Formats: sequence, structure tokens, C-alpha cells
Amino acid sequence: MEEPEEQFLQFARNGDLPGLQRLLLSTMREETHININCRGKRKSNLGWTPLHLASYFGHKDVVEELLKVGADVNLPNNVGDTALHKAAFTGRKEVVMLLLHYGACAAVINGTAQIPKDVTQSAEIRGMLEAAQRTEERKQEEELLEAAREGDLSTLTRLLSRKKSPDINCTDLLGNTPLHSAAYRGQRPCVLKLLRGGASANVENNKGQTALDLASSAAIKLVLEGTAHRGGTRHVKKHQGLLWKSSRFFGWRSYWVVLQDGVMSWYSKQSDAASNVSRQGCKSLTRSQCLVRDKDSCFFTLKCFDDSLHHFKVSPKSDPEATAKAWLQAVEEHSAYSTHYCSQEQGSEEEEHEEEAKSLGELTESLQAAEAHQEELEEEVEALVSMLRDGGLAESFPSTVTQKLQEIRVLSGETSACLRVCLGLLSRQEVVSSLLHGRLILSSGRRLCKDKSSSSYIQILIVTRVSRVFINDYLYGNKEVSHDQALFSS
Repeated sequence: MEEPEEQFLQFARNGDLPGLQRLLLSTMREETHININCRGKRKSNLGWTPLHLASYFGHKDVVEELLKVGADVNLPNNVGDTALHKAAFTGRKEVVMLLLHYGACAAVINGTAQIPKDVTQSAEIRGMLEAAQRTEERKQEEELLEAAREGDLSTLTRLLSRKKSPDINCTDLLGNTPLHSAAYRGQRPCVLKLLRGGASANVENNKGQTALDLASSAAIKLVLEGTAHRGGTRHVKKHQGLLWKSSRFFGWRSYWVVLQDGVMSWYSKQSDAASNVSRQGCKSLTRSQCLVRDKDSCFFTLKCFDDSLHHFKVSPKSDPEATAKAWLQAVEEHSAYSTHYCSQEQGSEEEEHEEEAKSLGELTESLQAAEAHQEELEEEVEALVSMLRDGGLAESFPSTVTQKLQEIRVLSGETSACLRVCLGLLSRQEVVSSLLHGRLILSSGRRLCKDKSSSSYIQILIVTRVSRVFINDYLYGNKEVSHDQALFSS
């Protein structure tokens, strides 16, 4: 006899709505268990869900029933196809319309880099999918505009981090871009994020105004003026591909290397890079240099700002000279980008520090509350164990119950100890963060006081001297150091 889920898949494939409903009813009565998004294990349906099968074979009534009971409309199969891909491929117009009605995404990219409209032969279905795709894109653009207006930095970051992110220079009915909106509302963190993402400061709205014209604060005007003077759009093209990288311990190993926004990252495989998981390493390209071997153009060495060296080589199989040239050019562009805007990015650290300190404080309070509750739990478990032991009740319970209580007590104690360690580490992090922030402020003060004869310079000199003494004592212990020398060096 077939397993319930295999029967479920078979009913979806054959369009057997009564059979499908019987199994769903049996699941609701808890007579059997079926995962509505189960995947086929046979060769004929490997990796496909019931919704994939019903959509592919055009069983509209089964598709609707599955969607009504909560089937995941955008779940991909083993090759990245969604149910919408399958319905579009087989020309099931009514099923396509139904899937779109239930929120199917028309922009999902499958394993062969195709979206649903790319796999259909029907001009009518392609038109429907293109319209749905434009609607989805516009919805994301409106969400981006709203996030910029309201200063919702987390939503802004999420949208810009998507694999297929909305147009960063999209406009509302008045021709205002997200940068216009953020500048007008005084949302400085959003302005910086948009500029880092490649937003253009030179776009004009319907009245011929740029974001600088609408900026409501002096700080934002300074940022936008600096961007305009430096040539407008802060954007550099992403570059990625396969490279061999040398390691001191493992020798040459193959990595998928990504250059993005002035940072080089490397991953074990391309899929990790696409999902931004399991990154093996990364380096900022600020003030970095590429060194090339004269005799072998396949090799190049990246010298970073901290003088670390990273050796790379391209595969000799396919036009290595052209590939290496493209990588060298890309590294040069990203290095220039990172170096060019480094000071501007650092300028935002001072304001962002307050938010970081706030989040650290909230985390500390949460850990302290968790530790208090954990200690209370430990005491209650200990009291219960003592009650059973001293009251002669232990014999009334199975030995496994007493043993389990002892295990809970031990685990509770270990949890409390771990929480105390976390609190200690967090406390140390807060202090170091504050000290580093102090260094940033003091270095900024030195840059501002060019006139060494002014009273401001004398005041900052005194504060700097005292602060450096405290910082060195905290970080390095009571070492004999020349604070005068530290103060006036570099």
C-alpha cells in the first residue's frame, strides 16, 4: 500500500479532487499526517510538490483546493521552478491567473536563470506575466519610497539587499526619487544608505529639483554637495567569478570571488555567494594595490591597506589573459571606489554610535533579566528535588523522573554560567566600543583645530592627553608608555 503522501501526490497529478479532499479531511481528523508541501521521491515526480504537479497538468480545481488549504505558492522544486513556471511552460492560462491571484511571484529565477515568462510559448501568458512582474516591481518601488520617506532603515536595507532589488532611482508621481524623499524629510542614515547603494544625486524631479535642492538639514546638504563634487553617482559594477587563491596551509584552492561595493569576498561555491552564506573571507579594497608577475599574467597579488598579501590566479583553461585583465580592472575600480568614499563612510560612524550603544544596552538588560529568571528556575528545580528526596516521595515516581529533574538542574546551572560569561563579554565590548568611539572623536578634534595657538586646540590637547592615558591603561594595563610621544605621533 502506498504512503499517504505518495497517494496525495498521485491524486494531484491525476486531478483526482475527491481523493485529494479525502486525504485532507483525514489529516484534519488527525487520522493520518500529510505535509501539503511534500516532495515526490520517485523518478517521475522527484522534488515536485502536489501544487507543481497539479499546475503542470492543468488541474485548476485541484490547484485551487491546494491553495485554499495553505500550499506554498512560491516554493521551488529541485531545479528551482515554482508552480508558476510549470503552469506557464505547459500553457495553462487559467492556472496561471489563479496562481497570480494567490500571490505567485512572477520574478522568481529558476536553476537555469529563467523567470516564468521566459519558459512559456504563449504570447498571452507572457503578456500576463509581464504585467504581473511590472506590478510587483512597482509595489517594491513604492515600498522603497515609503521607507526612505519614513526613515525605515531596516526595510530600506532589506529591499536593496534583495537578489532582484527595486530601481534605486525610481520616482513617485512628482518625480521624486527615494533620495529626494529621504533628503527632504531629513533622514540622514537613509540618505547615506541610498548613496552607498548607487543612488544618483543628480536626478531632477518634475520641478527640476535635485535631492540637494530639497535637503532640509545642513548635514545632509554637506553629504550631497560632497557627492556632487566627487562626480555624482556612487556606484561601481559588481564583478564575480572563479579564482584560485593561495593559502599558507592548504595551498591553492578554488573559490567563487565577489567584488561588491569596494569589498572582495570569497566563498567555497557560487550558490553560497548567491545566498550570501558561508563566506570564507573578505577584505576591504581601500588603498589596495594589485601586483602582477611579469612572466605569468595568470597570477596577481592583492596588497591590502593592512599590508596583508593575497595571491590569486585565474584558470588557464579559457582565455586566461583576458580574464586576468578583467579582474585587475575590476579590482582597480573597486579599490578607487572604496578609497574615494572611505572618509564619507567614516563620517557617519559618529552618529551611528549612539544607536549601537543603545542596542548594546538593551541586549545587556535582556541578558540580565534572562540570568535572573534562569537562577530562579534553578532554585525552583533544586527545591523540587529536595522535596521529593526529603519527603520520601521519590519512591512514588519512576526513577526516570527523578533522573530527568537532576539533568534539568544541571543544565539550568550550566545555562546560568553561560549567561554570566555573556554578560562579562558584553560589558567588555561596551567599554571597548566607547573607548574606540572616543578615539574617533579625539582624532576628529585634532583635524578641526589646525591653529595650534587657539584656545580650542589647547582644550582638545588636554582632553586628548587624559583620554589617551585612560585608553592605554585600560587596553594594555599599567604599562610604562610615553603618552606625549603617543599624542604627537602621526
